[in-house]
Amino acid sequence: MQRYLLPVAAVALSILLFAPAPAVAGDVEDLEKDAAYAEGTPPMVPHRMEPGATGEACLACHLEGKNGAPVSPHTVRLDCVQCHAQGEIKEKKPAAKKKKMLKEVK
Repeated sequence: MQRYLLPVAAVALSILLFAPAPAVAGDVEDLEKDAAYAEGTPPMVPHRMEPGATGEACLACHLEGKNGAPVSPHTVRLDCVQCHAQGEIKEKKPAAKKKKMLKEVK
């Protein structure tokens, strides 16, 4: 009897260790939704970020979409640079006054 107990215990232990965990009721994965959300996320930041800036600085514009900024879907997360990285910086177009001054100088 004892010589059969060790192999049976080893098989039972391997099943427990390597079998996939059963899904918890109510924990249904929506893989299609996750994949659609993940395609472009996290977006790169197309403007300069001040070193050491906090999420509060980001939310100054991204809370309500000020100056055309996209509204943040997760305003409670304040460590923005944990996921978002500096991307290509879009240069601003010079103001009309600057253009006029440049023409006068030439």
